[in-house]
Amino acid sequence: MPQTKSLTRVVIDTNLIIAGRYKPGSASNRIIDMCIDRKLIAVYSGKTKDENLFILQKVSPPKDYIDKILRFYSRSIYIPNPDIRISICSDYSDNRYFEAAIAGQAQYIISNDRHLLDHDGYHSIRVMRPSAFLKHLNEKKEDPPSYSDGWIVD
Repeated sequence: MPQTKSLTRVVIDTNLIIAGRYKPGSASNRIIDMCIDRKLIAVYSGKTKDENLFILQKVSPPKDYIDKILRFYSRSIYIPNPDIRISICSDYSDNRYFEAAIAGQAQYIISNDRHLLDHDGYHSIRVMRPSAFLKHLNEKKEDPPSYSDGWIVD
């Protein structure tokens, strides 16, 4: 029987998707790639996905980047209707990231948005900038296994 290990669950903010479109080598893009490669588990709700895709289409991404983001979503966990409502962020639309994180049991929200960063630790959810998150993973000496390594996600 394979050994069981939980993979790190994350919610990514829209600004990572936009940064990844313009900066292929950025920390944001590396995090998206880690989710696609199933080294991290991304969690999203219909509201977070709608916002991400709405803003993304405004920056006219190339087809290969759109395909990449669609792969990202196909390998992520969809939380249809989080049954929790949060109202801690002054930017109301940012609350949906906490709602998805809580409902999807994510340990992290990755963002460059100060409205989210100001609430680091809310419900024990770390809110970190992309580069700080990657540094944090490295400091933990955590090279997350992928699904194909025989690990089980719980």
